Amino acid sequence: MKHLFIISFLISSIWSQENYERSDDPKDSSFPGGYVSISYEFDLKRKEKGYQISFGVALPGIGESGNGPFVFPGVAFGKRRLQNNQSYTYTDFQVVGMVGGFWGGGGYGSAKINGKEIKRSKRFLGWLVGGYVSETSENFELGTQSAFSGLHLGFALPLVGGHFQP
Repeated sequence: MKHLFIISFLISSIWSQENYERSDDPKDSSFPGGYVSISYEFDLKRKEKGYQISFGVALPGIGESGNGPFVFPGVAFGKRRLQNNQSYTYTDFQVVGMVGGFWGGGGYGSAKINGKEIKRSKRFLGWLVGGYVSETSENFELGTQSAFSGLHLGFALPLVGGHFQP
């Protein structure tokens, strides 16, 4: 429920910035543009897999409008299933950079495993629909650290705006 509230808040904030007078030219939009994506991630070595949904909004002060490069601060919500069939959910704040179909970035967030919150960080890079992701999770109470290193397959729906026009 908490995730649904955050998603609803982000989407309503994005659309509330839009002017009521619309033009056919996306350059006239007050919304800078962004993306919504869904992806599947899997680690073949450790037999872990999961999915995530992420949202990002273009920073208009970086790159040339319509040409890039583009920087998207955003948020990701996901679920991961471990090799022992245990699963957990996570929320990450992330920054994605994109130029010419290549993307990369990093994020920091938290996950809930067995009711305990753990901190996590991630780095990723790729081209179009495929890429590589490396994540580290730390449980300070137990003094343990785990890593996920795998492939990323995803689809991003561009949200065309005044700055981001793919």
